[in-house]
Amino acid sequence: MMTSIMDIYQTNDQQPYHLRSHLNAWVEQYASDFARAKPFPFVVIPNFFPDDVARSIGASFPGIDRPVWDLNGPGDVKHSGDKNIEKVSCSFEEYFPPIIRSAIHGLNSGIFIRFLEELTGFKNLNPDPYFFGGGLHSTGKGGRLMIHADASRHPNPKLEQVINMIYYATPEWDETWGGHLELWDRDCRQCVQRIAPAFNSAVIFYTGTNCYHGHPQPLATPPGVRRNSIALYYYTTDRVHDESYVGYRNYVDWKHVTEHDHNRSAVHFAKGLIRKYAPAAATNATAKMYRTIRDRLR
Repeated sequence: MMTSIMDIYQTNDQQPYHLRSHLNAWVEQYASDFARAKPFPFVVIPNFFPDDVARSIGASFPGIDRPVWDLNGPGDVKHSGDKNIEKVSCSFEEYFPPIIRSAIHGLNSGIFIRFLEELTGFKNLNPDPYFFGGGLHSTGKGGRLMIHADASRHPNPKLEQVINMIYYATPEWDETWGGHLELWDRDCRQCVQRIAPAFNSAVIFYTGTNCYHGHPQPLATPPGVRRNSIALYYYTTDRVHDESYVGYRNYVDWKHVTEHDHNRSAVHFAKGLIRKYAPAAATNATAKMYRTIRDRLR
């Protein structure tokens, strides 16, 4: 019997890529779950990479002492400013360890994009090789991320963000530490799903105007343990505008749902009022101007 190139490739478990046959099986297993999920389409895939690859990713994840991290914080609220606590991110590919860089290349590949299209039903998806807002994320003990609906992170407004993927990279994660990804209803009145950031699992979910998510409670990790993840965003130019998506938005819609969310500055209040009452086009322009000024002052 003739051996296919994919059969040859399958013998090398060290490569952080996925076989087309493996991805096709996931489509059969998860596509209907994705479409039916509440409060918006999502799926959790365990054992996402072979165990040795997953452990290499976890072991190589940059420590907080590395000078690669940008401070993000929990959202639209005052915070400590301490990178040992707050959420940080790294979107510069040159800082990604080799195994992580290879893994992300695979997740931006044509084979994986086709899988996402078949899984989600969205066609003509585009990856983001620049990792706007994506790449490596890490949060320490006491850190959190407010409930929010995403901005469309790509600076080109013709590319509209439609799918998020988060891969969890902290080995031996204990659920008692918290850090669950919470999915809230469209009115942001209650949490509908709580997803533990289990090691070597991936969450793939739809991002619409009212797809609220985050991990709003402070982490209770032991000293030195962080909630590490890889975040990738996928875009389309063919997005339908309907009740679940009213159009391009380049600002995050933060929601204040816990007791930790109310320590806000005058700037936070002003930004919140603009988001709530101004037309989307005006808010997009204001957000763009604010980021331009902020970046120049850094």
